[in-house]
Amino acid sequence: CSGGVDSTALFLALSELGYPLVCAHVNHHLRGAESDADEAFVLDLCTRLGFPLEVRDGSLDPAAVRRSGLEAAAREMRQARLQEVRAAIGADYIATAHQKNDQAETIVMRLITGTGLAGLRGIHPVREDRFIRPLLDMTRDEIVAFLAERGVNPRLDRMNEDRRFLRNRVRAALSELGPDAIDSIAAVASQAQQLWPYVEKAIDRAEQVEASPDETRFIHWPDDPWMRQAILQRHIRRLDAHSRDVSAADLERLAASIDSIKRVSVTKSLELMRRGGSLVLRHVPRPTEDFEVTIRPGERTYVPQIKATITITQHSALSTEHCFTLRNRRPGDRFGRKKLKDLLIDRKIAAELRDRIPLLVWNGEIVWVGGVGVSDRFKHFEVVLEHASQEDQDGVQR
Repeated sequence: CSGGVDSTALFLALSELGYPLVCAHVNHHLRGAESDADEAFVLDLCTRLGFPLEVRDGSLDPAAVRRSGLEAAAREMRQARLQEVRAAIGADYIATAHQKNDQAETIVMRLITGTGLAGLRGIHPVREDRFIRPLLDMTRDEIVAFLAERGVNPRLDRMNEDRRFLRNRVRAALSELGPDAIDSIAAVASQAQQLWPYVEKAIDRAEQVEASPDETRFIHWPDDPWMRQAILQRHIRRLDAHSRDVSAADLERLAASIDSIKRVSVTKSLELMRRGGSLVLRHVPRPTEDFEVTIRPGERTYVPQIKATITITQHSALSTEHCFTLRNRRPGDRFGRKKLKDLLIDRKIAAELRDRIPLLVWNGEIVWVGGVGVSDRFKHFEVVLEHASQEDQDGVQR
């Protein structure tokens, strides 16, 4: 409950129907004293109705705002905090107050920015992550009337009038068209939701992929362009559930160039890249942070940046007093007489993996390049590299 019109009405309606409730309020602190007044209003409402209140801090990370925009960053933060509350109290569902006007606005926004049939489903009344929308068939006018009958004056968020946000511009335009337009547009979402199970069955029959939590490998593509787009969209949404970066035009362009793609960005966090003879949809690799630690013979040293443990086996020529430096590459590094960069290129090490390779340095000289090579002077020692994940390679390398 934000304290606004819709969520206040939902809280009152569910309480009148006798549901056991816990109210949750996420304070984003975007409007200073006004945000704190919203929180105070919700607290007062809970006190009068006799329900417990869970308040969570929803302060936004500036990097998330730059990456996704203010509205998307706030929505993601809010949903995460509400899930925390649900898990903490053992609730069955998270009820949010999306209503018919929101549905119509969402459909229009997706048409403006580009969408396909999946996007036309709009806001779902029930989601797999236990969000439910009991007011989705109610209009904003009906909700305002419901509160007026009870003499309740909810909080007003002045950000809802800010024309810099697309939703606010769409809301203003739809309000001029009247309730019939709202009903007609919202009906499109209802029809798309009813048709979608049949579309899903067709996609299931055409899809040939190997899917893991981190990526999808496409084994075979159907000839039909629309089916290619549908399969792509399914796995984009699977790997990046909050992605709104892909338009219908983007999907059409990607599906048309399947055979020529080598590597291409799909969303801010996903890319399509060719591995062997197949295309793989995966998260864009994050740059590996620089690391540099001291390691001695016989010690096991864990390097969190690459999720690996390094051990130099004990040897008669070395004692525990001998120190090596374990780090990743730096500009100008050489391995023997060759530039390290050239060596990694010659060995066909993918660019995004090169900063993850551990290097063992002795007296300023690189004597071991993890999984690639070892100096002749140190071939009688053994370095064990144990990976804690299967992101790049499996098991143990010596």
